[in-house]
Amino acid sequence: MAAFDASIKRTLPFQDDLKDHREHCSVDPGRLASIGREVGHQVRVKLDGDQYGLYTVSEVQPEDPDNIVRMGQAGRLRLGTPREFDAVVDAQVPHPTFSERKVRDSSEFIERLADTGQRGLIAIAPHGGGIEPRTDRQAERVASRLRDMAVSSWRCKGFKDDGGAFARWHITSTDLNEASFPRLSSVFARGFTYAVAFHGFDNPELLLTGDILVGGGALPDLKEELVAEIQGVVGPDLVVRIPAADERFGGDDARNIVNRLAAPDADGIRSGIQIEQSPDARSGDRWRAIADAVAGVYRARLRPVPATY
Repeated sequence: MAAFDASIKRTLPFQDDLKDHREHCSVDPGRLASIGREVGHQVRVKLDGDQYGLYTVSEVQPEDPDNIVRMGQAGRLRLGTPREFDAVVDAQVPHPTFSERKVRDSSEFIERLADTGQRGLIAIAPHGGGIEPRTDRQAERVASRLRDMAVSSWRCKGFKDDGGAFARWHITSTDLNEASFPRLSSVFARGFTYAVAFHGFDNPELLLTGDILVGGGALPDLKEELVAEIQGVVGPDLVVRIPAADERFGGDDARNIVNRLAAPDADGIRSGIQIEQSPDARSGDRWRAIADAVAGVYRARLRPVPATY
């Protein structure tokens, strides 16, 4: 993949988006094109051998010299410093060849795809590994439990050996661009009937409102069925609910990758489901029970088809 030597600078006065979002940066349009990326794509920014992470190019900004890349203070702090610094901007997002063992040992980031060639359901976990632990295993388990339905799964796994995988590798679901993830890109245009995404959160304010949030662009009946099945397996100690449309973790934004993977029905509704889970919900055997409950709901909605692994 292509890369260039960059000078990371503070934001310009009018770059409010960069000031407010620690995962965003701006790049000179010519430099961005030179590495085969566009606005909305993800890139790696590498300060040195130990400090690097993923960013979304949320805007282009003509620069002189043209190797200037801008981000807010929160964006720079993701790489361990509030100061301006020199770095390398790389078009590569997931590592193309590492095994899961190698990616753990190297504090790296990979994507994995199990594609059956069918359109019924895809289970995804954009923030697996150490980013939002056990979510990737949930997506894998749903696909395994629905093997006779030929369910596909796409997962990303990111690690950092001393903690901090979330800060290094997390990209917001509404920003995830298939062009930056080759395996996701290979199935993106298929148009799945259903798509379900597993996520994790530890936001203290959100924890006060519930342990598991079942959101997304799907119709209420599917969300309600999932809530009932999940509540049944986790018991009364955890609160399972449907977030309101205007909630931050509602998952119903049309730009959310899970909604974009689901094909619109005759009324234009995309049956994407986003399941946000607290640390308690993903602890012990609960993560497995939640995945099994989700698989059970989709089993009733899918037809068995010959698997083509």
